[in-house]
Amino acid sequence: MKSLILLPALASLATAHYDLVFPEWRGDSFADDASQWIYPCANVTQEKSNRTLWPLDGGSVNIHMHHPWTYYAINLGIGTVEPALTVALTPELRNTTGNGTLCIPKLSIPAGLAKEGDNATLQVVTFDNMGAALYNCADITFSSKAVNPTDCKTEGVKEVIVGAEAANSTCADNADATGGAPTPTQSTGAASSVFGEGRVAGVLGAAAVVGLAMLV
Repeated sequence: MKSLILLPALASLATAHYDLVFPEWRGDSFADDASQWIYPCANVTQEKSNRTLWPLDGGSVNIHMHHPWTYYAINLGIGTVEPALTVALTPELRNTTGNGTLCIPKLSIPAGLAKEGDNATLQVVTFDNMGAALYNCADITFSSKAVNPTDCKTEGVKEVIVGAEAANSTCADNADATGGAPTPTQSTGAASSVFGEGRVAGVLGAAAVVGLAMLV
């Protein structure tokens, strides 16, 4: 009976999307010429960009989740024109459950990474237990005058941060059991750029255990 419940739940997860509320997203990724399935920024180009001032040491992020549960990660690229998104701001595995708004009051960046006036791009990625990923981006400018919104709060969403040690352990367990699980590729809309090729198998294994348990 449980398997009959899981199948429609997974089907609904595969079609779920989300809104990046703050910093303001680059553009509407629900528009006809956009798709959140497309890496790296949902096919929303910088011609439609809105730049948000963001504190020099990091700021808040507000995401409106549209699905029962998901994993998410946030990456950063320093530069003005489509920078390489090489800085992982959420190296730990992060899981959310609930359909609502997730507020991260302070997402810190490495000390000395950005200076006054630097432009950058934040990439938010959500992904499921099969590795299918959705993308949104926000273009920002680092500024000492930046002010985080006062109305950023979490409602209807519960977040669990799984330590990097646990994620690595899961990855090792999966590799031992399967001889090395296949890693999703960027071309299939997967989350390999988030944690690195070697850790995706562990992330997906953890998602399968945690996510499916929460759905039943």
